[in-house]
Amino acid sequence: MKITISDKATYYRLYEKGFFGNRARTWNTYQEIIESEWQGMVCMRSRKGIIRKKVRYNIPLINLRREIEAWKKEGIPEEQIAFNQSMPDESLTIQGEVMENPYSSPYGLYLLYSTVKKPMNLALAEKSETAMGLKAKVLLKHFMCPSSYADLEAIFDVVAKEHVIEFSSYSHNVGDIPNRNTVFWEVRKY
Repeated sequence: MKITISDKATYYRLYEKGFFGNRARTWNTYQEIIESEWQGMVCMRSRKGIIRKKVRYNIPLINLRREIEAWKKEGIPEEQIAFNQSMPDESLTIQGEVMENPYSSPYGLYLLYSTVKKPMNLALAEKSETAMGLKAKVLLKHFMCPSSYADLEAIFDVVAKEHVIEFSSYSHNVGDIPNRNTVFWEVRKY
């Protein structure tokens, strides 16, 4: 039986447990970042209702507390902010959203993607392309290492067909699982 992820809270619970495979290093609080001894740049995003698409990329750690305070003044409580390591945008090869699509036979995939080397929202806004079926599969297999592509297939094996898988692939290994060049950002039902 396949699962359905119909709300953001369920998604975050599964994501934080590593259910979707390789991911960027993440933290739930500023204190967790400090205790982890992380020294790199950080991204922060709102988990709060209609403004959950609010995101800030590549924040130097020294500026993070100031950014959190600014969001609090905008009405975003600190407990509604999620953090992750900034990813090496200069090493991006492909990123986007893929889903199973029964209308794109024989491989049943629909891919919205970009090869622009910027955070995903910015890259897709600047230049996005689509691919279906075999073309989508060939693109994914070309840019994802075999382990990452196997992880993508494993996600498809457990979620219902209406789910979109958001990913970023890089020219080298990234994330919290060794020997993977792709991180999976989100899995959700539309």
